Amino acid sequence: MTTSNSLLASLAIIKANWDYSQESYVDNFLPFFLDAVKNVDGQPLSAPIAKTHIRERFGIDIPEGVLSTLSRRAVIKGYGRRENGNFIPDMDKLAHIRDLGRQKADYLRKQSALVNELVRFSADRFQHELTVEEAEDALLNHIEEHSVPILGAVMKGAPYDARAESRAGRHSEYVVNAFISQVVSSMPESFDHLETVVKGSMLAVSLYLPNNSELGKRFDRTSLYLDAPVLLKALGYEGDDAKDAAKDLIALSRAAGAGIACFEHSVNEVKGILDRSAAKALNGGFNGAHRRATDAYFDSEGLSASDILLLSQRLEEDVTGLGISIQQRPVASAELTIDELALEELMETDITYSSRDSLLNDLDSLTAVHRIRGGRSSARLETCRALLVTTNGGLARVGRSFFVHAGDHEWPPALTDHHLATLVWLKKPQAAPSLPRRQILADCFAALEPGGRVWDRYLEEIDRLGSRGKASENDLMLLRYSTEAQRSLMDRTMGNADQVTAETVADILQKVKSSILASTEAERDAAFQTAKQARGALADAELSLRDKDAILTAEREAKQTAEDHAARLEGRLDRLEAADRNRRVAASTKAKRRATLVYRIALAFCGAVLVLSAVATFLPDGIIPGWGKPAVPYSLAFSGLGGVVTLMWGGSIKGTAGSLRRRLENRLEAKYFSELGG
Repeated sequence: MTTSNSLLASLAIIKANWDYSQESYVDNFLPFFLDAVKNVDGQPLSAPIAKTHIRERFGIDIPEGVLSTLSRRAVIKGYGRRENGNFIPDMDKLAHIRDLGRQKADYLRKQSALVNELVRFSADRFQHELTVEEAEDALLNHIEEHSVPILGAVMKGAPYDARAESRAGRHSEYVVNAFISQVVSSMPESFDHLETVVKGSMLAVSLYLPNNSELGKRFDRTSLYLDAPVLLKALGYEGDDAKDAAKDLIALSRAAGAGIACFEHSVNEVKGILDRSAAKALNGGFNGAHRRATDAYFDSEGLSASDILLLSQRLEEDVTGLGISIQQRPVASAELTIDELALEELMETDITYSSRDSLLNDLDSLTAVHRIRGGRSSARLETCRALLVTTNGGLARVGRSFFVHAGDHEWPPALTDHHLATLVWLKKPQAAPSLPRRQILADCFAALEPGGRVWDRYLEEIDRLGSRGKASENDLMLLRYSTEAQRSLMDRTMGNADQVTAETVADILQKVKSSILASTEAERDAAFQTAKQARGALADAELSLRDKDAILTAEREAKQTAEDHAARLEGRLDRLEAADRNRRVAASTKAKRRATLVYRIALAFCGAVLVLSAVATFLPDGIIPGWGKPAVPYSLAFSGLGGVVTLMWGGSIKGTAGSLRRRLENRLEAKYFSELGG
């Protein structure tokens, strides 16, 4: 396992330790010490043995003074006791602590996936083969650049100091930036791991700073002065990612008690940058010479010259709206006079400036901080009274070299925004958990934009290509304004202006044309495929419509058949009902006639019997035959009884007869209806 691989995993563990306990910064390293204690299996542990174990297992070289502190912390927490300068462990108590080896294995797994993706990305996009070890080194270097550079501190126990140059080559540095810009959207889990490692590296800084126990203290009458590039970021003129990171830094610093200010000449410098961008927009666009990050942003937002001039006019209002105080630099005094010519010469030697005005503004900022401090400062950031916050690492190094090495200033007059963000974030990491992520993104995207020197060399080669007649006007437009051309420029040169040659530009033009051709062919193929799919969909729709028409026709025919059948059934039912009514009427009529006839015959017969019975009663014997005489009393008695019964039931003889008639009629009607087929 490589040192970089172990160290990357260890930095992730440091962040996990902080998330687990958040007790103190030194406690972040206690699990490493306890892992060494468990390794000696109950034997006394000396600081040198612990140092060797931790370096070999985790890649971290913890100073022996810090190990002594960790030993005392372990005693306080009950993990053992100290005897003759050595630590005697309590193995029963240590059996219950977290397994650091398992935690390391988990981070190594995530790390391996990230590193392997970087190796594949470099090969696929840049045709550059990276070994796993080179990819690990490149990632570690990138992580250091986005906290405080700590490799020297972590590996050698050296005190904190800013480094002049990156360890990684320009090529690997650019590849990592391009890789991370892709990982953030396509591999969120891997980016989360990268962010964890960055935060771990920031926490690791705490062990190598003087007075790390005072990191949590607030600022005391100290103001942070933002230089022009930091103001541009905070105002949002270099994109949202840079703006978010700058605003987080300002908010976190203000919450820690720092005053946030800028010098009037820095505001004027920003105003000059905006005015030049407006002039570019007015005179043919932002892709001319001396292209800045602000130009790229204004171009992407489609801002016109008048829009940018409006931003310039209200600049002071926008700056103060962010809570940034605009101050004039202190008046020079004899007792605070420095050798400004020597400082200017040092700046010209160590820093590459695009103009002398920029150099003089930085010179004024450094001398202003020197005067605000009264010519000296304490060794603590929180009490140094004034600090210039810059994006220029060279300016921070020159300030440290000129002022701190002279002995008057114990804290450098200038610090990069990255370094300050780490130190301020350490005061309260949970207050701004997104700050490291935003810094990573802002720097990655900025690193992929063509810088001023690269762009100017590129424009020179474009002009030469046009003057020699080797490119048409349309080709020159593509080279200047095509996004693909700008990306190809950075991929070919890795941001190195010396790599911009006529051959480079010709290759970029060929690549852009091929890309446009491929894009056109892809669009044509996509259009053809879309048309084919549309035709297929139309055919399917027509077939579906035909099927639906057939179904509807069948449904209509079935419905019509059903309706016709229902009509026939209704007609037949009507006929049957009519026939039934006719039979019933015929049966009823015939029954009434027959019943009436019977009724009348019965009445006539009964009347005749009664009359004859009455007459026979009074006739002399001999007139009525012998057999008729005895029947007379019976007839009279039957008639009388019928009358009495009728009267008892509340009716009449006629009514009783009518009732008998109706019963006869109903019986006859049922008989005749049955005979007629009912």
